[in-house]
Amino acid sequence: MQARKYSERLGVIEPAQLNAVAEQFDLGVIIDARPAVGGLFGQNVMLETTEGWYVFRGNPHGPGQLTKERRVADLINAQSSLPAPWPYRVCDDPGLFGWTYAVMPMLPGVCGQDLWSTADAASRQELATSCGRSLAMLHEVTGATCRAYDEQIDDFVPVDGAFTAWWLSRLDETRNRCRQVGALSAQAERFIDDLVERNLPALDDSFTPVLVHHDFKAGNLNFLPVGASFEPSGVFDLFEAYFADPEEDLVRMLWTVDTDDERRAFIAGYTDTALLRDGAADRLELYALADWLLAWEYGKRNRIWFEDVTFADSVRPILAAARAVGSWSRR
Repeated sequence: MQARKYSERLGVIEPAQLNAVAEQFDLGVIIDARPAVGGLFGQNVMLETTEGWYVFRGNPHGPGQLTKERRVADLINAQSSLPAPWPYRVCDDPGLFGWTYAVMPMLPGVCGQDLWSTADAASRQELATSCGRSLAMLHEVTGATCRAYDEQIDDFVPVDGAFTAWWLSRLDETRNRCRQVGALSAQAERFIDDLVERNLPALDDSFTPVLVHHDFKAGNLNFLPVGASFEPSGVFDLFEAYFADPEEDLVRMLWTVDTDDERRAFIAGYTDTALLRDGAADRLELYALADWLLAWEYGKRNRIWFEDVTFADSVRPILAAARAVGSWSRR
């Protein structure tokens, strides 16, 4: 091993630093270290040691990222039949790298995005079905109330007020970030207002809060191929999680699936054990809108996406898919 720049975010890491991590967490002797394939922020290094395979994760997005991910992994490990990286161990001392870091076992299997990119039509439907089943497994983690993570106590705490008010406040936060970078025209603002006004009553329907991943997609899952199907072997990238309406977790997959057959396979896998509630089409349209706004703000702020399209034109296909999915399976 030699000193290597594993990503822009992590910078150059010396072998002695990784060896110190291995010694700290009793990982054995490091045989190889390589950058993770994929991912948006370049926080991970994949470690092969004499004791097995591990993921080193560093330079977090603020002091609460790694502790939150550890708490979420603990909840999934304890309450869900879907595996999560556990134990998830965090070092809060920035002395070794200049930032805190974590180490966890590498989940077995192949990343769903890699499988998706090479799959034929039949395999994509099987994979979409398995993604739906994986989401239902994740949602076995339930809570008494809607809750958000509080890094001061390293746990999830009840949010203030009713769910609809909390969802609207989150939507307003995203819209304000869009406005700060000049990403919303007057026409886009009217489009959003009209859709929210039309569909908002559907948010009043009661539900049992679950652990919402909020970045649930094939790329954040691993699978083991079993014959012609795929067995979920773990979920990762847990930083966005909170407790809320389980239907919020359905919409990010709509960025991945391309056809109605794939969408039907995904929702069929999910609704084997978790039917959607009445009004799902209206809610999913709202949740898809809020989710797309996150991508819109990121793309506009960094000038990497959406340069030649209006907000309304970019989001309409996503909204149409969300409404269709919401109409296919209800209680």
